[in-house]
Amino acid sequence: MYNILMESLAEFIQKKREKAGLSITGLAHKTNIKLDVLEDIESGKELFLSVTQRQQLARALKCSPQDLKMREREFKFEIVSDDAIDVIKSRILNHETNLRCPLCGEPLVTRIAKMYDLEDNLILQPKAHCVKCVFQIKE
Repeated sequence: MYNILMESLAEFIQKKREKAGLSITGLAHKTNIKLDVLEDIESGKELFLSVTQRQQLARALKCSPQDLKMREREFKFEIVSDDAIDVIKSRILNHETNLRCPLCGEPLVTRIAKMYDLEDNLILQPKAHCVKCVFQIKE
């Protein structure tokens, strides 16, 4: 059982999809799950599935919903202070590297999204997610 749990949700879904002969677009069509959501799941950015997503994927991949559920990450609800989030955002905007997750200490994957407001002014939005736990900065 330990070896099964070592396989991530992303790896499991990708292997089952390929075994079924489906492209990621084909899986999106078959499950009625948006392509960008499936891409986030297969890249490891999404670590949890909704009940509906789990059922749709299980049906399309010919496995049980429990096969998917057991590969989802355990969720521990921890609050990171707004001040700590602001510091991380500032460091991202300053192009600092080697940032660490405030929850588990693992590396953060960071990027700066470029957006424009209604008056066509550039807005830089820092984004981050942890490589190991559920920590994310999305807004």
